Amino acid sequence: MLNDSMESLMRSPHPIPGTTTVRRVFGTTEGSIPAREPLDLDIYIDSSASMPNPQVHLSYLTLAGAIMALSALRTGSRVQATLWSGPGQFQTTGEFTSDPNRILHVITGFFGGSTAFPLHALRETYQERGRAPRKREAHIMVISDDGADTLYGADEQGNSGRAIAAQALAQAGGGGTLLLNLGTIASAPTDAFLAEATVQGWEIARVTKWEDLIAFSHAFSRRKYDHD
Repeated sequence: MLNDSMESLMRSPHPIPGTTTVRRVFGTTEGSIPAREPLDLDIYIDSSASMPNPQVHLSYLTLAGAIMALSALRTGSRVQATLWSGPGQFQTTGEFTSDPNRILHVITGFFGGSTAFPLHALRETYQERGRAPRKREAHIMVISDDGADTLYGADEQGNSGRAIAAQALAQAGGGGTLLLNLGTIASAPTDAFLAEATVQGWEIARVTKWEDLIAFSHAFSRRKYDHD
């Protein structure tokens, strides 16, 4: 509490202590605007033979993944990280976590095999029956090249990748980005895939060289995780 002498004199030129004096009382109350829920990040990084091995060479895919993941963690978001190459070649945190060591352990690995998007990981995250519904929205981030079109293949159970991707976007609730290095010219099949993915709701972010991933990752982090 704080005595307000000016307000007291405005009410009466002859203030009587305890009777006509004004005191201000300060406190807190709940606002009408709900607190912003952190946006979780579900990131899938291509680790096929066409990608640099971060254990031997500078990998802009790894750096971009680290920038976005650590930016998310700083705002209280959780991250699920999956590294992938050919069928059966994947490593994942297996859940959304706030542990940067677990996340970095995954994204700094390397396979160097063929290319097959891990549809089972996407399915298990967003579609499995009996899985508790997510309480927070997540953004799905895929970093790859033209091998990202394996997203629309079939999983190990014969399920349609298109259907799995559509369900994942719907359940994640925070959108999805295909961050792809396609050089200066994309093939007709790749263009067809990108057109279909755009209709499905994916944001397509094209770069022409791996170095461009860094600028994108900073811009993405500012857009999604800097709210000041």
